[in-house]
Order: sequence, then structure tokens, then C-alpha cells
Amino acid sequence: MNITFFYWLAFISYSIIVIGIGFYIWAKKRKEKKEEADSFWTADKTLSGWSSGLSISASMMSISWSCVYGVQLFYWYGIGAAWLLIIPWLLTMGGFFLFTPIFRKLKAFSQPELLANKFGPKIRSLISIPLIFVFIVWGGAEIYAAGITIAPFLNISVPLTMFLLSLVITIYTYTGGFQAVVSTDKIQFVLVALFILILAIVGYSAVYSSTNSLNLFEISSSAPKLKNNSSILFAPGLALIVITFIAYLPGWLVETDIWIRLQASRSNKEARKGIIVASTNSFLFVGILPMVIGLSALILYPTANGVIPAKLQDGALIFQNLMADYTPVWLNVLLGIGLIAAAMSTVDTCGNVVALSLSYDIVEPIVAHKLSQKNIKHIASWISVFAILLAFIYALFTNSLWDIFYLSSGILTTTVFIPVISVFLPNTKKNQVVLSIIFGFIGTLIFYFLESRGMLSAIEPDFIASTKLGYILYGFIMSILGFVGGKFFR
Repeated sequence: MNITFFYWLAFISYSIIVIGIGFYIWAKKRKEKKEEADSFWTADKTLSGWSSGLSISASMMSISWSCVYGVQLFYWYGIGAAWLLIIPWLLTMGGFFLFTPIFRKLKAFSQPELLANKFGPKIRSLISIPLIFVFIVWGGAEIYAAGITIAPFLNISVPLTMFLLSLVITIYTYTGGFQAVVSTDKIQFVLVALFILILAIVGYSAVYSSTNSLNLFEISSSAPKLKNNSSILFAPGLALIVITFIAYLPGWLVETDIWIRLQASRSNKEARKGIIVASTNSFLFVGILPMVIGLSALILYPTANGVIPAKLQDGALIFQNLMADYTPVWLNVLLGIGLIAAAMSTVDTCGNVVALSLSYDIVEPIVAHKLSQKNIKHIASWISVFAILLAFIYALFTNSLWDIFYLSSGILTTTVFIPVISVFLPNTKKNQVVLSIIFGFIGTLIFYFLESRGMLSAIEPDFIASTKLGYILYGFIMSILGFVGGKFFR
């Protein structure tokens, strides 16, 4: 029997399970007569540390982050790639652990709600716009990565694969809301963890059988993007590492999907426990195991004079090739389920944040005194559908994860970080926050457009121009200028 049949059987079976979870939560809430919109978004603020931690883990252990981009970075740069993803992420987790009691004391479920509590309701919609943009981009990136990876196994086109994944996610998020996202994330975490672990074992075994060793430093020396003047430990180059930290750390520290899981936890202790669980899993499944897979691929699919083999598509299809070349059919099918779970775990999270910003922070404050909680909950459900649709449309026009992750994370830094931090600063004026948001968001997009078309390279210092990420620095400077300038304008 054709292997494609078994992939379809696995895809349909898994889809039925997650859709069933969504309907179970929907039926349970109807029976308990919990039709409030707040319950749809917050899961009644009863999450345990394990629930929130596994949910955060599943969101980060995605096809785009762990299975494609993370592995691709280690293939490009060797062990020095740790500076571009796992190290800043673990530092972010440490920050959340320290600040959890402070964040939870604010009694704001979303960051736009937090700003509205201090600076007035109108600012709530303004800060929601860049958040919607960021998580549409992230959700689209995951749908895109899933499409190019899973489509060959299902033997259908990439757009159709992306549509089917989006459809399944839409159904269970529509029926179960945030609680369905968290509940399915637990299952998805287990499947994704097994998937990454097995592929790491497969890659290591294949290398060991041919060379009898996996010397990290020796393999890293053959990385195709190793800078000539850099040591193996700092292979991406100091400029790229520094700008990556600037782009990622501030924005990730106020990342909405982690924030809402902390706020939905039942206590500070459970929230911090969730961060510890997520940090441990991230170290293993976003750091160590993707490193093993990426370095194994450098041996199994070596570059020719620095040129990456065409079938790897610049390193984006390492997982697919390892599965096709080094695993038996039965294991290949099981790993396919892990791929599907990895895709859904991140798309549902990103779609939930987009829907939260659209519904909870923009629509619901307007209609709160005009409609019943039941009707508001229905609006929230349909907006969650719309959010996945937006991510799917974006995915159709995506072709690079590098730009996606730096641009979206950069906007969190240039547009969201300063406004959120301003809540803790005394004597901050509303105008400062408003101008910081506007200057940071528009400035980042303008400078990204100029940078991506080479219009800044002639006037930039070489160390910035070489990274092609200068737009993040300039956007952050614009955000600071807006914040400072707002102090003097009414």
C-alpha cells in the first residue's frame, strides 16, 4: 500500500483528536453555562505550572523555530549558532521567572489592557495593531514551514497543505478557545518532543556509523556561513550576535503569548513553575537536539565550497531529507504526526494572540455595554477564525524565515517594549507612549523597506550593513525619540 495513504491516515486521525478536544471543552462549558468571553480567553485562570509550561514549550518547539530555523542555524554556523536563538531565549525565560510576581500583580490579562489601565482606553487599540501584525507574521511563518515540509508526504500542493492545517486549527480554536489551545498543546508537546528526539538519534546514528564521532568543533569548522575572522564559538560574527540580542531580548521579554499564560496560571508559584518547565524543555528541544541534528546534517549533506546542496533548500528541508533518507517507512509515518503536531502547536498560539488583540482589546471594549456576554463570546469565536485566516493568507506570500523572525521580534522590541516598561516608570505621559508606538512601528517598517532593498548600505557602517538588520536599531532609536519627544508635546 502506498505510504501516502498512511500519512493521510495519520493526518486525519490526529485532526479528529484535536477537533474532538475543542468540542469537548465547548460542550463542557455549555453544560456549566460558562458562556462568558473572559472564560474563552483566560481558561478561568486555573492553569497549573505543568499546563502553562508545556504550552509555552509546545509553542516554541515548532516546525518553524525548532525543526526548520533552529536546525538551519546550526547547519549554517555550527555551535556558534546558539547565540542566535537558544541563548537569547533562555535569557528571556530567566527574565520572566524574575518578573512573574510583578507582571501578575498588575491584574491585566493582555498588554493593551495593561496600558489602558494607566493611560486611558484609547491607547488599547493603538498598541494592539503591532501585536496583531507580529503574531500574524509568526503564525504565517509556521503555516509556511509546515506546508513546505509536510506537503511532499501528503503528495499534495503546498498551498493546499497550508489550507488543511489552518482549517483544523480554526475548528478547535473556534470551539474551545484558549483552553483548547493549552489542552492540545500538551499532546502536541509530547509528539514534538519525541519527533525531535528521534530525528536527533537518527542523525547521530547515521554520522556515527560512518565516522564514529561527532566532534562539535571539527564539524563546526566546515559550517558554510562561518565568518573568516570569527572563532567557531562566535561563528555568526560579533555584530550579528549583538544586533540579535537587541532585536530579541527586549521584545521577547514582553511577549504576549507567554504573558497570557502567566496571567492564566492559578498562582505565582505555578506561573514560575511553568517558566522552569518551559526553560528545561527549550534547552533540550530548541538548543541541544536541534544542534545535534544540524551538525549531523553538515556531515551527511556536506557543502561543496561553501555551497549548500540544492535539495536542502538552503538548509530549510534538513528534517524532510533525514526522514526520507535515514528512517524506515513505519517510523517515517510516526514522525509525520510529530511534524503535524509541531505546526498546529504554534499556529494555534499565534492565532489566539491575534484574536485576543482583535476581540478582547479592540472589539469587546466597544460592545461591552451593548451586547450580552454570550454574544460577545460568539464574536470572540469568529474573530479567532478570522485570525487563522489572516495567518494563512500571509503564509501564501512567505519565502524566508530569517526575515520573518527578525522583523517580527524586532517590532516587539521597537514598538511594544518601551510602552510596557513605561507602566513601571513614574511621571510618564500618555503622549510619550503614543509617539513611542507610532514612531517605533512605522520607523521599523520604513527602515526595513530601505534596508531590504540595499538603500542604506552605502551610509551604514560595514559591521551593521553586513548583518542587514540595521533597521531594528534604527526602529528602536525612533521609538526612544518618540518617547522622549512626547514629553514636550501635548
